[in-house]
Amino acid sequence: MRIRQLLVIHILLAAATGQHASATTADDQILVIGALHALHEREPGFDYHGLRAAIEAFAPDVMVLEVRPDELAARKATPGRPEYPAVIWPLLGRSNVQTAAMEPGGATFDAIAGAAGAAFAALRERDPAAAAALTRLESEADAILLTHWQSAVEVHDGLTAQIVGGVQAAQFALAGPEFVAAQQDWDQYMAKQAVATVQAHPGKRVMIVGSYKNHALLEKCIGKAAPQRLIPAATWFGAARAATIGPAEPGNPHSRQNRKQQ
Repeated sequence: MRIRQLLVIHILLAAATGQHASATTADDQILVIGALHALHEREPGFDYHGLRAAIEAFAPDVMVLEVRPDELAARKATPGRPEYPAVIWPLLGRSNVQTAAMEPGGATFDAIAGAAGAAFAALRERDPAAAAALTRLESEADAILLTHWQSAVEVHDGLTAQIVGGVQAAQFALAGPEFVAAQQDWDQYMAKQAVATVQAHPGKRVMIVGSYKNHALLEKCIGKAAPQRLIPAATWFGAARAATIGPAEPGNPHSRQNRKQQ
């Protein structure tokens, strides 16, 4: 393990156990984080090393993951979510953390995913220009977020939630009510699984790993279900950032700006 990783883990541990001690005991905290999927490879402020350090620092007893039950059971490849083979599966392989899947499997997966896919296929058929505009919007939104993000704090902040929400609003408007219903079914299923897992593990440290696209939704649901246990992710990561090295310097090879330019 690199020295820098050890430093990050030490800082995060201090933040997790000290900053929030008055709100909840160290043994039953809940943290909801949003993975960046392939954007981890383009965001040095929250890359794969940062994701791994956060998981190790929080040291969860239970992890709720944005995967299907079959993906979790076999720890198989997860298309569109490279953080699992890159970080999470190896970590689980050398730990005793209990796990639960948030995404539906089997017939439920087929029904919801099929409805969403059909809605977008219909959009491409009736209005290819609108479908292409949505694709461009998603790409441009990611570019904006990569500029906004300086660390994991911004990944979990309100502006990120607003930008993500704006993209989804455009999807709802153009793809129509069938897609809206499918997305709501999907979100409700995942939120229900996350809340049920939290409620089934009182007194345990629970980490919920969603996406930067659904972090705000999941954190809100957990905040309603277990408000005394939840640590807002922006606060948790913010305490870590406040304790770490200061702003980027030209001679610092680990600075965000210098790593972006490499």
